[in-house]
Amino acid sequence: MIKLIQIRFIVLISSIALLASCSSNKQENDQVNIIPDSVYLNKGDKLVAHTFDTLRNSLLSAIGQNGLAYAIDFCNEKAYPLTALYQGDSITIRRSSARYRNPKNQPDSLEQATLAGFIVNGPSTKIIRTGNQVHYIKPIIMQAMCLNCHGVPDQNIKPETLQVIHERYPADQAINYAEGDLRGIWHIAFALKR
Repeated sequence: MIKLIQIRFIVLISSIALLASCSSNKQENDQVNIIPDSVYLNKGDKLVAHTFDTLRNSLLSAIGQNGLAYAIDFCNEKAYPLTALYQGDSITIRRSSARYRNPKNQPDSLEQATLAGFIVNGPSTKIIRTGNQVHYIKPIIMQAMCLNCHGVPDQNIKPETLQVIHERYPADQAINYAEGDLRGIWHIAFALKR
């Protein structure tokens, strides 16, 4: 009889400990999910602005010093390190496009689905939550300056620039854009802290 009481007592204590643990995990998960989308929109907007300004200003400086054809080499060598300046342990930043120049910018499944949605519904900044991440996705719209490397060959892209593009990126898909076209996306992934 005493053994039975001891077993019941151990089962009861174990059950209470398990319930307390589940409740604690649920509270932690609820706190992680309490952060509203607007916070991630604000953080994402700031990160994209800083990253884009750094890339644009560095690119313009490189073009000013060495010409448009050098812009291709510059992007090939410097775009990823400059983008990484604003990343952290819990933040990754990348650019992606369905018609990418650099194979590293090939879209993953979430990016493909988002790009497809932009084509159907029009581009807009999105917050998408997955298991342990919040994804900030913002469309990249073609600007006039970008046509020098991403526009129509012999119309916007000079032959010497096109030659460098073909040398650096033989499988390039990132030409024949017009100003205002959807070029791709910024994708910032915020890891949720558990």
